[in-house]
Amino acid sequence: MTTTQELLQQRKDRIAAAIALEKPDRVPVVPLGDAFAANMMGVKISDFCTKPEVAYPTMIDAFTQLGDLDGIQHASYNVSALSTIWLSKVKWPGRDLPDNELWQVEELELMTTDDYDVIAEKGFGEWLGGFIPRADLGEEFQLFREGWVPTLPAAMKAWEAVGIPVLSPVIFTIPYEYFCGGRSMRAFVLDLYRMPDKVEAAMQATMPFIKETARQVIRGLGVSGCWLGGWRSASEFLSPKLWERFVLPYYKELAAVVIEEGITPVFHFDSNWTRDLSYFLDFPKAKCVISTDSMTDIYKAKEVLGGHMCVMGDVSPSMLTLGTPEKVKEYSRRLVNDLGPTGFILAQGCCIPPDAKPDNVRAMIEAVHG
Repeated sequence: MTTTQELLQQRKDRIAAAIALEKPDRVPVVPLGDAFAANMMGVKISDFCTKPEVAYPTMIDAFTQLGDLDGIQHASYNVSALSTIWLSKVKWPGRDLPDNELWQVEELELMTTDDYDVIAEKGFGEWLGGFIPRADLGEEFQLFREGWVPTLPAAMKAWEAVGIPVLSPVIFTIPYEYFCGGRSMRAFVLDLYRMPDKVEAAMQATMPFIKETARQVIRGLGVSGCWLGGWRSASEFLSPKLWERFVLPYYKELAAVVIEEGITPVFHFDSNWTRDLSYFLDFPKAKCVISTDSMTDIYKAKEVLGGHMCVMGDVSPSMLTLGTPEKVKEYSRRLVNDLGPTGFILAQGCCIPPDAKPDNVRAMIEAVHG
């Protein structure tokens, strides 16, 4: 009989082979779901998203009932993380919203154009210390730093105790995402046209903080991979000229740090990145994962990057919510057959939605077997 530790190692090896563009014994399946797990287990969203001692046990309880998965993308969840990567106010269930309503990011101009100058002069870390109270984000950052991050080692160990490795338990991103959230998308994109040099100076002054934070978190938590998140920095929102200046160089710089630390960058890319897939041929071969959300053409991603970078995805949230198990399994098996067996990991697009049907998620997981 296979022990839990042996099973854990088999799954780690299967994922590692996919990332290294080697041929695993089968395509691995590595899902992600947060509020979905709470709904499935009948746990209040307000408790799930603010109490770490509730979040990861709920996720483990849910996913261990859904089949033989090879890993999980995140070990836990906490709503405060959204404020720390987008510098935004977020409405919380139980604080600002009813207990079982999903959290909501508020689109507000919390940063001003003067903040770019302060960041460029003093650095991002010193500026952030003054920005947090000014933007009334103290509760968010305190919960993140003192309430959630210290629980991640226990969460990762709990997953491994049931034989499931965690692929990417922490998130890092580029200055574009911080500023776009803090300024609001409309104001920030206008800034790129009206004051590009000022924005660029602030971005360059922010990168040392991001890179050093990434190094310390990676070393402190001992993770094997991390998300490099991209949401509003998707190429569909910008001209190629702006994207090449304000987005691409910063992903290259951040990915280089992550790879240097010996772990896997997972480019979690929401929205449509199809236009610029070829740029990722410049990233180190067989060291990264590109994870798409059903907006990027995953077949094009495999065509362009298949011999260079592992592709992950891409069962759509709408299919998991509105489809049938038969349709989900049919589509998932098509992905496995067409995009595997090398350099491919099956997963949902972005995140399993809160109202997904458990039987549909089970069908996605079962699709890699047999």
